[in-house]
Amino acid sequence: MKPVLINGDVWVINRVSPGNPLLIDRTGSYRAATADPLTRSINISIEVTPPLLDSVLLHEVAHAITISYGLLDVLRSKIPYYLWVTVEEWAVAFLEKYSIEAIILASESLNRPLCINGKCI
Repeated sequence: MKPVLINGDVWVINRVSPGNPLLIDRTGSYRAATADPLTRSINISIEVTPPLLDSVLLHEVAHAITISYGLLDVLRSKIPYYLWVTVEEWAVAFLEKYSIEAIILASESLNRPLCINGKCI
């Protein structure tokens, strides 16, 4: 997969074997995919295949967006530590679900692809 550029940060997307330590999240649990803020990498198990791959990648890109735009730091500064994971997952779910809906609705209203920053969707 090719890297993505988010707010000036290059995020590399890796497909890794199940059990790879890159799939251990901040809680110490193995996951199907992770977004690492330190290395700016998204790591997805090779066991994740389409159509699930699309949803998993979208979710991890949403994590990367919250990191690269500083949203994660803002959230963490406003809420107690014990809520960090819950609120982060809520924000990512909100971003992945409603941004897609907003793009679709705007495109339908225009009756053509929506074009922003030189890219049409």
